[in-house]
Amino acid sequence: MNYRKNERFLVREMWKDNPNFKKLSDAERARIKLLYGHMGFGLHEYLNHSHVEYFSLMRPVVPRIISLYEHILRFPDHHFAAEMDEHRYTLEELFTKANFLPFDNCQVRMLSGNMHAPFGTIGANDLQKAISNIEQHFPIVGIQERFDEFILLLQQRYNWKIPYYRRLKVNRSAARYQPDASTLDVINTCNQLDHELYLYVCERFKKQLSQHPEIAKKFPRYQKRNHYFSMLMNALPFVAKDDQ
Repeated sequence: MNYRKNERFLVREMWKDNPNFKKLSDAERARIKLLYGHMGFGLHEYLNHSHVEYFSLMRPVVPRIISLYEHILRFPDHHFAAEMDEHRYTLEELFTKANFLPFDNCQVRMLSGNMHAPFGTIGANDLQKAISNIEQHFPIVGIQERFDEFILLLQQRYNWKIPYYRRLKVNRSAARYQPDASTLDVINTCNQLDHELYLYVCERFKKQLSQHPEIAKKFPRYQKRNHYFSMLMNALPFVAKDDQ
């Protein structure tokens, strides 16, 4: 690991404003070198550090929404699973009836810090705030489709050990949920600002990679080695570790 156990902290319950982090003492927060997990922009204000940087990873709108919907259905401990079980919402009804905030421009919400704006009220000002926050506080924002290059950029900036990994919590079912045309229209309409932010991040990430040609040289060897690492690790039982 690149950080000792008491130097890293996993934040939880983003939609409740990460209470496990906010209840830490000043001394406990002072030890943190890596704060990770799902969070909205702004937690750096609770850290008495002279300099804090963020990094993040974005996904295209439709795959992110489908993935979240399937995740809720598959994991009964999800905070929205009980309501889903009670009402049996379709994906489209999560927009038209449930008004579930994570389905409404969630990535703009997170990167702007405006997490709890009512459903349907995220606007152009929030998009501009998200972009401004990225420019000022996020040296690196990657995209899921180029995850390995994102990892290599992080490794280079923060002088990490080579971060090999294996995929977990991946839905490997061949029968992925396929939304109909009406549902796709609702998804795209309710997440237009997320789509615009994603396009901006794609261009920014592409430009960053062009400024670091050494990443392209490392990339094939890294992918090959990580493939063998994944095969080895997937042959072993997975034991979840909790930093808390």
